[in-house]
Amino acid sequence: MKNHYRQVLAFLVFFNVVFAFSDSFAQGKPKGMVKIQGTPPEDFPIFYERFHSDSAFQMSRIIFPLQGLRQFGKEEIPWTADNWELMRTRIYQVDTTQFKTKIKHKKKYFEQTLWIEGTNFSSKRRFELLGNRWFLVYAFEGSL
Repeated sequence: MKNHYRQVLAFLVFFNVVFAFSDSFAQGKPKGMVKIQGTPPEDFPIFYERFHSDSAFQMSRIIFPLQGLRQFGKEEIPWTADNWELMRTRIYQVDTTQFKTKIKHKKKYFEQTLWIEGTNFSSKRRFELLGNRWFLVYAFEGSL
C-alpha cells in the first residue's frame, strides 16, 4: 500500500512541476505570440505598412523592454514604452541621398539598417515572426 501512495505522490509532484514550467513559459510570451491554429502567418508587407501608419498597432507589436538601446556618445538609454519614438518612415522611403540602407529579409526575419556615411550615426531595427504575427524585437540607434 505504501508503494501505491509513493507512486501517486510521485505522479502529483511530476504533474505540478510540468504545470509550473509550462505556465511560466506561457506568461513570458507577448500578447499575440501564440500561433493560432489554422491561421496563416501574417503577411510582412501588410504588417510593415500598418506598423508605420497606426501608432496603437505599432505599440502593440513591440516587445518591451525592447532589446537594443539608444546610444549618444557614452550615454546608453534602454528603450521603454515611455521613451519610444514612433517609427513613421519606412525603410523604402528613406532619403538615399543622405542615408545608406541595407535590408535583410527572410521568411521569419526582417532587418533594416541605415547610416550616414562619414559619420558615427546608425540605426538598426529587427522584426521577427513570432507565432503567426510580426513583432519589432530589437532597435539600436547610435551616434558616438
